[in-house]
Amino acid sequence: MNYTKINNAILVYLICLLFFAIFYLLSKHNVGNDSSVSEWLINYSGGFTRRGLGGEISIYISNLLNITLREAIFSLQSILHIAYFLLIYKYIKNLKLNMLQIFAFFAPIFLLYPVAEIEVLGRKEIVLFVFFISFLFFINLKNNKIAELFIFFILPFICLIWEEVVLFCPYIAIIFIIKRNLKSFWESFKYLVVIFLPSVLIFIFIFFSPLSLEGHSEMCKFLEIQFGEKCYMSASMLVTSTIHFDTLWVHSNAHLEHYVRYIWIFVVGFMPLNILVFNSSFIYKKNFITKNLKLGNLFFLLYLPSLLLFMYGYDWGRWINITYTFSILLYLFLLKNNLITNDFKYFFKKHKEFLGNRILVSLLFFIFAFGWNPKTVITGDIGSFPWYRIPYKAIKVFDYKFKPYFFNQD
Repeated sequence: MNYTKINNAILVYLICLLFFAIFYLLSKHNVGNDSSVSEWLINYSGGFTRRGLGGEISIYISNLLNITLREAIFSLQSILHIAYFLLIYKYIKNLKLNMLQIFAFFAPIFLLYPVAEIEVLGRKEIVLFVFFISFLFFINLKNNKIAELFIFFILPFICLIWEEVVLFCPYIAIIFIIKRNLKSFWESFKYLVVIFLPSVLIFIFIFFSPLSLEGHSEMCKFLEIQFGEKCYMSASMLVTSTIHFDTLWVHSNAHLEHYVRYIWIFVVGFMPLNILVFNSSFIYKKNFITKNLKLGNLFFLLYLPSLLLFMYGYDWGRWINITYTFSILLYLFLLKNNLITNDFKYFFKKHKEFLGNRILVSLLFFIFAFGWNPKTVITGDIGSFPWYRIPYKAIKVFDYKFKPYFFNQD
């Protein structure tokens, strides 16, 4: 296997995705009903509210650079996406990946998903992704205190941008337990309580400090007066869809076929990664996690907290993407640090007849990686042929939005 060619292929893949991500962010940043913009309108002008910090940052950029609020949001989204793709490439470029790991990396529920499903592109989970992969870099520094300080001081601010990040804190906790070689439950518990205490307090404060109807009205008036923006989509739902377990009604339009479809999306989308983790094991069994859990069981437990999102949220495609992103980044961390076995000779030998057929494997890879993608909401059908639809939609958007501009300029 030529690893240089794999690195080059990954680089080309990431550059293409980044190009289309920025293009689509630019094309939709002035759309009046786009959720990825409405999320970033939420701010503290009507009082404290969950997810308000992102809007405050956008407003600050707008005032600092003397640009429109939507231009500030587009700038922030673009910077986050550029940082994310750069960090992903830097993190993976020196890894030698086998066939299964390549399948897992190119899974359509990972990097491709938000570009294929542009309604998701630019949503606040991009902050979580940049935060988590940045943590993976910090934890590998000689001074582990930097990673601890990063979680202690920065994670609370991430909670103020998107509070559901707490559901994915177990991924961070697992890494701390392994890296710090914490040997017992109580040793791990006491250590993690200190690290996560500010974030826990912030989340509790968010939970018990919902925005009032009057405060929401004041926020909407501020947006309209200062920026000519209306509260819509995420900003409008701020006081109707809360985090107080009262929004199960959003599944009222879902039927059995929708649940079955998403079960298959999970099974197929996670299949390469799950094959990897259930056929790997921890090399060193010296700490609380590695002594008591098999790798496959650990990942299964990590999937469970995100079920709350599926129970009380409508955007199932997003929840699949977020869960998979944290999971594969954790797997890559374990692989990169030689914490798990990476010898699949028996697996490849067992399936030698099938895997030896390069044409068949290449066709299967193309279909798996570029033949489908989930839609945003639970009731949405499965998207098809993103390899074709992404550039095709970009050409249509260019002809409709940008070509007249350039033509008029000429």
